[in-house]
Amino acid sequence: MSSYNAVKRCIRLTPFLRSYGQRRCISVLRPTIDDEESADLFVSGLSKCEREYLAEALSHVIDQKNGNQQLTTKLLATEAVFAGVPFLGFGFLDNTIMLCAGEYIDVTLGSALGISTLAAAAMGNLVSDVAGIGTAGTVEQNVKWLLGRSTVLTPKQRDTPRAHRWVFVGRCLSICLGCILGMWPLFLLSKEEETTKEETTKEETTKEEES
Repeated sequence: MSSYNAVKRCIRLTPFLRSYGQRRCISVLRPTIDDEESADLFVSGLSKCEREYLAEALSHVIDQKNGNQQLTTKLLATEAVFAGVPFLGFGFLDNTIMLCAGEYIDVTLGSALGISTLAAAAMGNLVSDVAGIGTAGTVEQNVKWLLGRSTVLTPKQRDTPRAHRWVFVGRCLSICLGCILGMWPLFLLSKEEETTKEETTKEETTKEEES
């Protein structure tokens, strides 16, 4: 705890220390931060002003380390993949829920209330959009857990027009692929329709033979 208080004093005295003194103070009295819990404990004990100083210093150090890293095609493609994977899940869930809900509404309310197939599809889309609000955060958290991080670029690199274009293309391709994969209920629905038609045809044939 004494080292923690000493580091806080170093942060408060940063504007008045020389550069050598700053590095020496931080290197000698730096607390051990080896997991998220210890990092949260350290940051929670800082004041608002100290947190702003710390965030600015971290951003400056990261930019310095990655400043010389050029935006290569491989790096931008990786960023596009990281940005697009969540939209792959969004598109898959959106189309899956919409088709299942639309078919259920068409079979139940469609025959009872006499609504059209397009109206049932619109209601299924409504259900899908509402479900998307609840699943958006879950999809993003799971993707971040699987990939380990959500970006490979620094904030300055992400703000470049070239990075914006790659992220946009990655998201568009991912959501298109997700929507295509989300059409899988159509295979089941088409099989059910074929089975129903076959049963109807058999019943009609049987009635004709009996008559």
